[in-house]
Amino acid sequence: MIRDSSTEDNTRDITNFEENITNILDRAVKLFRRTDLPELADKWDKILNTYRSKKKNT
Repeated sequence: MIRDSSTEDNTRDITNFEENITNILDRAVKLFRRTDLPELADKWDKILNTYRSKKKNT
């Protein structure tokens, strides 16, 4: 049986992009907390939590 490797590659790419987005948001929250920017940290943390909850629902 011949598999469509392009579909597998696209799925893998999307997964990598989603992991990168999560990592970037998480690192931004940590950076804002360390640099004493709690308002930004809270806003980005809310974005991260929203992103994670939307990702779970799909």
